[in-house]
Amino acid sequence: MIANPSSSAPSQRRSGRESTDRRGVHALLVASLTFAAAACGSDDLMAPRADDLNAAHPSVVATPSYSTFDTRSELNGAGVVDYLNGFDDFNVDDLFFPQESPWTASGVTYTSANNVVLGRVIELGIQSAAISTDFGAPISGTFADSVPATLFGANLMLIGDKVPVTLLVRTNIGSYSFNLDVPLAADGQRFFGIALSKPGEYLTGFQFSISGSGSALLLDDVAVGHKGATSANTDPVASAGGPYVGEEGSAVALALSSTDADGDALTFTWDLGDGTKGTGSVPPANHVYADNGAYDIVLTVDDGRGGAATARTTATISNVAPSLGSFSIPSTPLALTPAGVTVPISSSFTDPGTLDTHTAALDCGSGVTAQSEVVGETASSACSFSTPGIYAIRLTVRDKDGGSDTKAASAPIVVFDPAGGRLTAGGWVTSPAGAVAFAPTGAGKLMFSLTARYEPGSTIPTGNAELNLNVGKLEFRSTSLDWLVATETSAQIQGRGTVNGAGDYAFAVIALDGQSTNGAVRIRIWHRVSGTVVYDSRPGAPFDESGVTTLGGGSIQLHAR
Repeated sequence: MIANPSSSAPSQRRSGRESTDRRGVHALLVASLTFAAAACGSDDLMAPRADDLNAAHPSVVATPSYSTFDTRSELNGAGVVDYLNGFDDFNVDDLFFPQESPWTASGVTYTSANNVVLGRVIELGIQSAAISTDFGAPISGTFADSVPATLFGANLMLIGDKVPVTLLVRTNIGSYSFNLDVPLAADGQRFFGIALSKPGEYLTGFQFSISGSGSALLLDDVAVGHKGATSANTDPVASAGGPYVGEEGSAVALALSSTDADGDALTFTWDLGDGTKGTGSVPPANHVYADNGAYDIVLTVDDGRGGAATARTTATISNVAPSLGSFSIPSTPLALTPAGVTVPISSSFTDPGTLDTHTAALDCGSGVTAQSEVVGETASSACSFSTPGIYAIRLTVRDKDGGSDTKAASAPIVVFDPAGGRLTAGGWVTSPAGAVAFAPTGAGKLMFSLTARYEPGSTIPTGNAELNLNVGKLEFRSTSLDWLVATETSAQIQGRGTVNGAGDYAFAVIALDGQSTNGAVRIRIWHRVSGTVVYDSRPGAPFDESGVTTLGGGSIQLHAR
């Protein structure tokens, strides 16, 4: 259809009706037009040259995003033209008509710095009215959004110098740029049109730019339209998935998505409940929650055309207990001093719950549990001993949510009193089947003889151990003692020796005093390198005082000092 300009039509020539301020704004354009017309010879009064109008060129260029057209008929065939503005009401010879900026006419709002409609200027080859602006300035505009435009085209011509022309077409999701070869008005016109192809994409604006200040661009028969029938927008459908479950510190897979029947380009906005928010064309596929808890997830999707949808779900994140690393203790026995013995204990730990706080407790095996200091991911404390003994050490770390981990030292701490302690024992115990590794079915009597004591000033005990079992022909002879821990009622010794006169073996004995009873012992022998147990008087029982065997004959005498 032909547009009816919103500004008043011309009624007088420029010299009689143009206001003083408009004349000043467009002085450069008037001077340029006058100079260009004066430079034309009689041949320049001719109609556009036939050889330029009929020049061969590709008529349609198609891409996945758009198609461009060099003829108006091809653009018309691509869709429906809603607006066609030939500026016919301004077809007055040798006049120009300043307009406001912005100026809206036939579906286009022209936003050039100065909008001017030129009437016919036969001397320059301008055969009908056209929209222009100042020499060297761009022509720009936007499209009405009541009916999304997907088609745009116009006849183009230059006055002044022939220079390159660049067109930037803007859409709701991006932009496209074109370099155009536009003829001088005296040589004819060039048509350029574009039709968008992507579903949901529509035109929002344009800008024609020229090189230099000696030329002006003119647009005539401006067409705006759409491809196919325009249908009402359909709101997108949002899906938050879930509900989700996971563990703190580990990625939780999310299924945030949306569908849109119109194929519109969608924008997602999300709130994952823990302060994590964002906006983008693609929602996150996973998320790591730093702490356990219940989180509300909100997903909003917008199609850019007024359609929006929101979906909600939850994520339930469980606590993960901290994990303690191993910790070391002195591998050699510790001599008791009058001030006692203090052993520092420290271990690092990890916790995937980065917001957790922690406490720690140290069990020194003496019936006392001490609170430990926690700095960062390290738990530290110390065990203090005032009496000889064999102490099993355990460290526990606990997070604010009740998750905990406990690690035991790989071996007990041995504290002995070098100032006293003496063991004298001899006799026999029943040795059950399975006690001898190389004779598992054998059972019989194990004869033993034990002596151990600390000499004044020495931290290594002296003495010997002899163990004889007739079944399996097991004979053990000690070669040295490592330590002796003696109290009034029990003693433990450890040392090394040979089995049947060869090898490198270790042995340990727990002895309970027989002053009120017959006494009891527990005996174990193992290979020092491989750790393989070759004899155990109570196979399968814990190696402590609960796993002793009462003497069948003999005696055990203990002295703490």
